[in-house]
Amino acid sequence: MSSLEYLWPFILFLLIVTPGVDTADRPEPDIPTHVNFLRSALRGRQRVLSCADDPHVCVDREKNPWGGSTCCFRKLCKDTSRDSNNCGACGRTCAYGFVCCDGNCVDIHNDPRHCGSCFQECPGQGRHVYAYENNKPLCGFQNRV
Repeated sequence: MSSLEYLWPFILFLLIVTPGVDTADRPEPDIPTHVNFLRSALRGRQRVLSCADDPHVCVDREKNPWGGSTCCFRKLCKDTSRDSNNCGACGRTCAYGFVCCDGNCVDIHNDPRHCGSCFQECPGQGRHVYAYENNKPLCGFQNRV
C-alpha cells in the first residue's frame, strides 16, 4: 500500500472541517450547504429552517416538517413552544434560570408542575424545592425548617 492511501481520511477531514478560502469577509449562506450541514451535525446543532426569503415558511406545515409553534426570527424559524430565547413569541426571552415549556417561561427549580424539566410534576405535597444529588435532579425534595 502506498502512503497516499493512508492520507485519504486526513485529507477528507481537512476538506470538511477547514474552509478552502478565507470566509471572514463572506456572510454565511441563508440556505444550509452540505458542508455547513455536516459541520452543524458534528457540533450537535438543532435542525434549522431558513425563512429569509419567505417568513411564512415557518407556519406552513408542508414546508416546516418539525411542527410546533414557530415564527421567523433573524432569518431562521424558531420554535416558540420550547426555545427559551423565543418563548411564546419571537424575541421573547425567558429570564435567567427559567425554561420555555409550551410557550411559557417557568422556573423548573421551584414550580411543582415542572420539577427539573417541563411537565414533570413533583410527588407529595407542600412547598417544592429542587435539589441535586450526584449531578442528578431530586424531585420532591423538601426543606425542613
